[in-house]
Amino acid sequence: MKISKILSFLLALLIAAAFAVSCGNQGQDASVPSAGDVSEDPASADGTSAPDSESSEEVSRGPLDHLEDMALNGETVTFLVENGSGSYIPVEIIPNEEKGAAYAPYVAERNNIVEEKLGCTIVERRTDNMADELRRAAASKPDFDIACPYMTTGAPLIIEGLFYDLYEFSDIINFDAPYWDQNADSDLTLGGKLYMTTGDFSLLTMDVTHVLIFSKGLVEKYGLESPYELVEKGEWTMDKMVEMAHQVTFDDNGEPGLQYTDTIGLLCNNNYANSFYIGSGEKFVAKDKNGVPVLAFEGERQTDVTKKIFDIFHDEMILNKENFNAQAIADGFENCYWAARDRLANDGALFCTTSLEGVFNLSMYDANFGLLITPKYAREQDRYYSYISVIYATGCVIPAGNEEPEKAALLLEALNAASTDTVKFNYYERIFKLQKVRDQEDSDMLDRIFASRVYDIGSIFNWGGARDFIMNVARGASFDYVSSLEASRGRMESQIQDTVDFFSGN
Repeated sequence: MKISKILSFLLALLIAAAFAVSCGNQGQDASVPSAGDVSEDPASADGTSAPDSESSEEVSRGPLDHLEDMALNGETVTFLVENGSGSYIPVEIIPNEEKGAAYAPYVAERNNIVEEKLGCTIVERRTDNMADELRRAAASKPDFDIACPYMTTGAPLIIEGLFYDLYEFSDIINFDAPYWDQNADSDLTLGGKLYMTTGDFSLLTMDVTHVLIFSKGLVEKYGLESPYELVEKGEWTMDKMVEMAHQVTFDDNGEPGLQYTDTIGLLCNNNYANSFYIGSGEKFVAKDKNGVPVLAFEGERQTDVTKKIFDIFHDEMILNKENFNAQAIADGFENCYWAARDRLANDGALFCTTSLEGVFNLSMYDANFGLLITPKYAREQDRYYSYISVIYATGCVIPAGNEEPEKAALLLEALNAASTDTVKFNYYERIFKLQKVRDQEDSDMLDRIFASRVYDIGSIFNWGGARDFIMNVARGASFDYVSSLEASRGRMESQIQDTVDFFSGN
């Protein structure tokens, strides 16, 4: 009898412990998507414990419980979406089995949740002329309710007065919630107004995050230091990257001169000059203490950082992808970017600059590759930074011609809230971590990259070509940073002032 009571007591303890673990595993970290009991780690990314039972109960509520049932009463909500081209085609609003088959089930799941909750139907119309359509939509009632332009398309149009200030709908849109991109909100808020932002619905905003990939086979073959350990120790720098690249560069294809078909230490694309610069902790445009954007290129450190980038782009043992684009096409590749990934996949290159979209494509190879964050400028730098190359990042706006903007705001709130555990979680955890990257070190690196992602307001607005300034200097025939800045400063500052004036007067 005593044994029976003891066993019953122990069984009760086990059940209680299991229940406690189950509750703990429902905790969510805002920086990394999760999906209830699918979460593999009950601890948050900063190492803190999972929420207690009270917060677990709160998290377990449905993502749209804060919204009214059937609030849109059978209406159809139309999104205007970029047609896109190449690898950066938006597949975030309506399931697209042709271009985004991997994501389509989760986009459909998200839409079903929103449509059932609000009592609406979500449709999209695609366009090759987003800017023209948005201009027309401001002058008369448009045939769409919400637009999702590339951020670099939408931002310059703000000062034309084409969009509603999204903060007008703060009673509908919960901008403090983690499913809205807080970094984008911060950068794009000027004068207390926010005309365009993004959130968890945007797959392309994740896709355009810049990263490096490396050949684990070449690291092992030549006995190189572990890039993972270098990152962990804070010693992954531009100098270390170049040093390792030089150790694995050989003119070995049987033809004179270094070509992409030789063994190359680093295959680098033009736009990655911006990543190296942002990765150094610098900015194109910053905000002063009053929140006013100011040009941030001037200074000794900015000059030194750009000189190091210039040296990388003029290193004879490092190849610029765009320089061999014609040869890559002649060799049967779609473009130089595909050729570069092919070389790395076949241990023909040690490092290759790319984006997360490029990692997605690389996974079609049976290749032993690893994922890396953009290197620091120097060891003393406080942290790593990962550049979001916003050229093809998707934003969202409500056109000024929309006569019922509150309904559009409601749909945007629902779309983002429902995307966290569907679209974003499956992109991040199921597709990338379980299917695209190969080892735990790469999964951890992905977490590190996402925790360090940054926008740059100068890149988004591209005032006077601010987004291209570092890249143009890095690719120039000679290094003359100061005179280049003086030649461009007036144009950039004038366009910044036009934007400041607009926000101040509206």
